[in-house]
Amino acid sequence: MALFGSARDASLIKSINRELINRFIDTEIAFYKLSLDDTKANMYDEADGKTYYVPMRINCLILKEEKTYTGDDVYDSTRTSEFAFLRDDLKNKNIVMEEGDVISYDNEFYEIDGIGASQYWTGRNPETDLGIPERGEFGLSVAIKVTAHVTRRNRLNIQEVRSGINRPSNIPRNL
Repeated sequence: MALFGSARDASLIKSINRELINRFIDTEIAFYKLSLDDTKANMYDEADGKTYYVPMRINCLILKEEKTYTGDDVYDSTRTSEFAFLRDDLKNKNIVMEEGDVISYDNEFYEIDGIGASQYWTGRNPETDLGIPERGEFGLSVAIKVTAHVTRRNRLNIQEVRSGINRPSNIPRNL
């Protein structure tokens, strides 16, 4: 039987992580969940106009990569980032992250590419530990890590990108 890593120790780690991320680091993102029921797909099962639910605010840790520029005639930039969320915070808010969902941070929109959950306290995930039965109370799945890339605003239909005011004028159109 392990000396450290019991449910009581895991509870301490949860409370310290929650206090650090929510009170002291306090970096907040807006999470947009893709609404599959409201998104219309074409005959190739592709969607041009995606629909998202109302954004939810979540605290997390963020690792932004530098922008990379590509192109010869027209310069284009790309950026990838990694977002780390506390698993318990996502569970409490009933959030399930999936590929295709969108994260808004620092005036950029990131489309989720991949999701991983391999950060364990004491190196054990109590839900999948196939060892000794009394070890079931040891370990903790701590975080969910998400990798995402910056996507264009006009593809998302979250913000109005092109807008303007067309005022009626008395000037004829041919002049």
